[in-house]
Amino acid sequence: MNKEFIDFLKSKASILDVISSRIRLRKSGKDWFGLCPFHKEKTGSLKVDPDRGYYYCFGCSAHGDVISFVRDFDKISFVEAVEYLANLYGIPVPSKEKKIADPNKHVYEAMTEIKNWFVQQLKEPIGEEARNYLESRKISQESIEKFQIGFAPNINNLLSCLQKQGFSEDTLQKTGVYNRHRNNELVNRYNGRLIFPILDGVGKCVGFGGRIIQKRNDLAKYINSPETEIFIKSEILYGYFLAKRGKSRQIILTEGYLDVISMHQAGFDGAVAPLGTSISEAQINICWHVCNNPAISLDGDSAGIKASYRWIDKILPFLKAGQSFKFARLPQGADPDELISQGRLDVIKEAIDNATPLCEWMWDGAFLLYPSKTPEEKAAIVKMLIDKAETIKDLSIKKLYIKTLKQKERELYYKKLNPLNIKVENIAPLTSAVEKIEKIFVVTILNHPHIIDKVIESLAKLEFRDFQMKVLKDRILDCYEDYLNGNMEKYDEDILSIKNTVRMNLKNVELHASFSSEKASDDEAIDGWLKMIDRYYSEPIIAADLQTAASSLKSTFSERDWQRLKALKQEVISRTKI
Repeated sequence: MNKEFIDFLKSKASILDVISSRIRLRKSGKDWFGLCPFHKEKTGSLKVDPDRGYYYCFGCSAHGDVISFVRDFDKISFVEAVEYLANLYGIPVPSKEKKIADPNKHVYEAMTEIKNWFVQQLKEPIGEEARNYLESRKISQESIEKFQIGFAPNINNLLSCLQKQGFSEDTLQKTGVYNRHRNNELVNRYNGRLIFPILDGVGKCVGFGGRIIQKRNDLAKYINSPETEIFIKSEILYGYFLAKRGKSRQIILTEGYLDVISMHQAGFDGAVAPLGTSISEAQINICWHVCNNPAISLDGDSAGIKASYRWIDKILPFLKAGQSFKFARLPQGADPDELISQGRLDVIKEAIDNATPLCEWMWDGAFLLYPSKTPEEKAAIVKMLIDKAETIKDLSIKKLYIKTLKQKERELYYKKLNPLNIKVENIAPLTSAVEKIEKIFVVTILNHPHIIDKVIESLAKLEFRDFQMKVLKDRILDCYEDYLNGNMEKYDEDILSIKNTVRMNLKNVELHASFSSEKASDDEAIDGWLKMIDRYYSEPIIAADLQTAASSLKSTFSERDWQRLKALKQEVISRTKI
């Protein structure tokens, strides 16, 4: 592409608009700043200078213009980035001399027309039943437009529309939408189905998924396009075109179309789904184009654990330094779509934030899936896991995996010496105690709203771990402004409103801390609060002591260290009984 066109494109494409559509920016002077998407950071090091059309990261030195940002953020080629921006701003791209014609050009054009026709049918009266279904699944209009969801009615006028536009029967068969009936008639395989367009990495429609609306035993609930010259299932992930442009930069692999759409709608904009039961090498690599540790969302039951091993077998051979996968285990029997419809976003967020690394999941999942009692059974599981690790192609990673698995094998012996089963890496009761205390703080304020002046400073400083409690704390702090302004009636109404929304969820907290209940006086509430603050901040100290004691016992197996560890463990147990 000639330099004149590139310069013209950069002059028309606003770097501020393009970058702010992908990451959140804040203004400081004439420049804008945000979290750099090209490395992990907690403070915004990426500077965007809209006047110069330039960005620069003070953390990792990433820099460039609007084209290079799109190229690196979307993980596409320079030419694809130019074509994307030109299309975005309606600027025709100069044709290349002796350009080789795309043999599938007409197929792509037909797919676009078919997709647009499906989208329009959903809006028409004939699409009412499909719209009602989407509404029942709580899919918003914004999501319908974002994912270009459509409907294929049981009528065949799409065919005549396409033929009038000059598409041949051969081209239409190549789309995978049409196949020949016994009477040689072209038939739309998606008739009567809700349509989910499948886009490739640059946003071209290459296939469709279809869900039946009216339940019929003779038809599959879901069907995908057959493989064609433009649609190879193993090379595409549903939702990937949107996910790679998402602000989270966290790929989350889910099961199907509606799970992906619901996850995006709930703010998890890295959700994607493979178009089959497992994952391919190509799909693994395109996940790594966006982030180094994609999360696989799993049902928490045995079927989910068993399914995870099919993923592990596919992923292990292709592990690279710094690139792996992690497993987010949801509650038993729950799927993302169901949790989102129930408003339990915190459950999904916690599962993803605390997802288990692949190597650990190999071990933990195996012993959950195959309960073992005898030494022989345990040895068989260890051998199976080491055999799996042997499939890793990268020699250094293979050695480290096998070393880790053998270390865990030695820890099986350690568990016999340690009947309390304390792990250095997993001290769950401490987290449980801290989260209980956070609930006590919230309940105390809700039952004693007029002590807020006495406790506001300590409340504001607390960094809650429990996502739901953090949301409630932030709502209480928002109400405090009315309190400061003397608008007590509004303050009391807002606190009561918060209290009514969570009354059932927090009711049992009062049983563990009587000072937090409505029956206690404000003075008792303040006194209990101050004592609980000391308790809250002492938890990390106990955690550190327990870590040290457990590490020491691993090295010595001495009676003295064993007794010290037992005493600390009992302290932890007593602290959880608030």
